[in-house]
Amino acid sequence: MKKIVTGEQMKLLDKYTVESMNVSSAVLMERAALAVADEITSGSFLTDRILVVCGSGNNGGDGVCAARILHLKGYNVSVFLTANPKKFSEGLKEQIQIAKNYQINFVKNPAYTEYTVIVDAVFGVGLSRPVTGQSGEILHQINESHVPVVAVDIPSGLHSDTGAVKGVAVKADATVTMAYGKPGLLLGDGQTYAGKLTVADIGVYDTGYKKPEKNEFCFFRTEKDDLRKLPVRRENGNKGTFGKVLLIAGSKNMAGAALLSGESCMRAGAGMLKIYTTNEIRDSILSNLPEAMLSVYDPEDPLTGQFHRDMEWADVIGIGPGLSTEPYAGKILEYVLKNKGKKPCVIDADALNLLSLHMSLLKEAAPPCIVTPHIGEFSRLTDTPVSKVLSDVPKSVRKFVQDYGVVCVCKDARTLTMVPGGYGYINTSGNSALSTAGSGDVLTGIILGILACSEHHADIRVIPAAVYLHGLLGEKASMRLSKAGVIASDLIEELTIQNKKLENG
Repeated sequence: MKKIVTGEQMKLLDKYTVESMNVSSAVLMERAALAVADEITSGSFLTDRILVVCGSGNNGGDGVCAARILHLKGYNVSVFLTANPKKFSEGLKEQIQIAKNYQINFVKNPAYTEYTVIVDAVFGVGLSRPVTGQSGEILHQINESHVPVVAVDIPSGLHSDTGAVKGVAVKADATVTMAYGKPGLLLGDGQTYAGKLTVADIGVYDTGYKKPEKNEFCFFRTEKDDLRKLPVRRENGNKGTFGKVLLIAGSKNMAGAALLSGESCMRAGAGMLKIYTTNEIRDSILSNLPEAMLSVYDPEDPLTGQFHRDMEWADVIGIGPGLSTEPYAGKILEYVLKNKGKKPCVIDADALNLLSLHMSLLKEAAPPCIVTPHIGEFSRLTDTPVSKVLSDVPKSVRKFVQDYGVVCVCKDARTLTMVPGGYGYINTSGNSALSTAGSGDVLTGIILGILACSEHHADIRVIPAAVYLHGLLGEKASMRLSKAGVIASDLIEELTIQNKKLENG
C-alpha cells in the first residue's frame, strides 16, 4: 500500500521539504527533471527530435531543466514557452537563464508533427480552472499531432484530485509524477490520459505531515503486497473459528446471485454459511451449493422466528444479491439494520436500491455497515446525478461516509474504498473482464468470507485487500480465457487458485 497525495497536500509537502528540511527548490527541480529525462531515454520513445512544451510555473521549470539535461546528453531538443513571461515563476526564470547559457534552442509556434516525442510541462498538479483560449488550443494541437507524449507530474488539463478533464487535457503515453501518486492519475479519465505511470523519488517525504482533518483526504493505492493483510488460517481452528455468515439473497428467478455470493463467501474462507431466501429457489441452492445451510421464507411472512435466530447465530451478515425490490424485501432490510447490533453487515445490489428510499435506516444502524454500490447505485443513494458524482468521486464518497458513518466500496473502473476518518483506498487491480453480470455478487461474497474468517469479524481494514483480490481474479481469469470470455463463476474458480498461492507464500 502506497500513499497518494492530493494537489494541495503535495504543495504542503514541497513547502515542508524546502523550509524545514532545507532542501532547495532548485534541487527538487533538478531531480524531477532527471526522472523525466530518464523516462524519455528509457528506450520506449524515438528520441530523434524532442520538443519540451512549458507553462509558466515550476512544472514548466521542470521541463526546461529536463531539456537541458537531454541537451547535455547529446539529444536534439527544443523548448516552447507557452505563457506570458510576466507570469513566469522564479524557478522557471532561473531554468530559462541556465538553458540559454547552454545555448538550448527555444522555438515559437512549433510544428508538433515534426518531432518524435513531446514533453508536456504546461500545467502541474495545481490546476483547478478549465483550460481555454490559447492554452487549450496548444493542448489540442499536441493531441492532434499523434506524437508520443511524456507528461511531467500530470497530463496538462487533468485535475490532480479527481481525474476530471478540465476542458481539454493532454493524452500522454507516459507520466512521470513526483514523490507520490495523485488520485487524479488513477481515477476518472486519469487512468486513460496518464498512460504508463512512474512515481519518481525526488527527495520529498511526509515527515511532519499531519493526519487528515475534517474535510481532508488521506489516500492510499492498494497493491499486491496488501494481500498479506488477509487473515491467516489457523491450523487449530474449526468451522466456528472461521466465522458464520448469514446471506440474505435470491428470489424467484434470481438464484444465481445468491449462489455466486454464497460460493465466493465460502471459497474466501468463511467457516459456515446460511442463506436466507425464498422457497422458490430452495432446490436450486441445495443442488448447486450443498455446503450452505438454508432457511426459506414465504414472501407473505418474511420475518419469521427462524430469521431472528439466524440473525443471532451469525457473526457477519450480507444482504442484497438477487433479493428483489419487492415490499417484503424492504421489510427484511429494515429488520436487519435495526436488529443487527454491532455485527458487520455488507449491503449490496437490490438492498442498496431499497435503501435509497429509506436512508434514515442507514443513519440509525449500528456500525459497521459496508455498502458496495456501483456509480449508478451510489447516485441513487445520494440522490445526485451520475454526472455530478463522476465530476468528483472522492468528494462525493467522502461526504457520504461522513454523513452515514459507513464503509463505502464505490465500484468503478477504479474502485474507491472510503472508511470513516477520511481514509480512501484506490484499487489498482482488475480489468474489463470484471464488467460481467454477477461480478459484484462475487465481490460481496469475498468481502463477507474475509470478514468472517478475520479474528474480530468486524476488521474493516481487510476490505481494501478484499477488493484488490477481486480485481486480481479478473486479471488472472482473463489471461486464461480472454477479457470478453470471463463470466462470474470463472472468478470463483480463480479464487481457489489464488488462495492456494497465498497459502504457499
